[in-house]
Amino acid sequence: MSRADVCLTLVVAQELEEMLIDLLLEREDIVRRFGSYPIDAHGARIGYANLAEQVRGRSRRVEFQLLMMRENIDSIVSALRERLPRAEITYWALPLLTYGRIN
Repeated sequence: MSRADVCLTLVVAQELEEMLIDLLLEREDIVRRFGSYPIDAHGARIGYANLAEQVRGRSRRVEFQLLMMRENIDSIVSALRERLPRAEITYWALPLLTYGRIN
């Protein structure tokens, strides 16, 4: 696969990071590229892992950005629901205006 027209963003609890990496590597047929990095999540419906996070008002999470074709979003989301049914995963997709590589 050489094309990508969306960036699917997933936000997960830190303890799910390795499991999600494994799942995405298994789906390299539809995920063109992905990256991950630690973030602080904020908001009214954030589940805090401990009292320290609650006091700080933010929760440590890992954000994944997947470059892929729009028609494959449902496949990834379904795989996540099947493999991680109780995980609190937030996701959204945005169109890519351009995508390339400079060698």
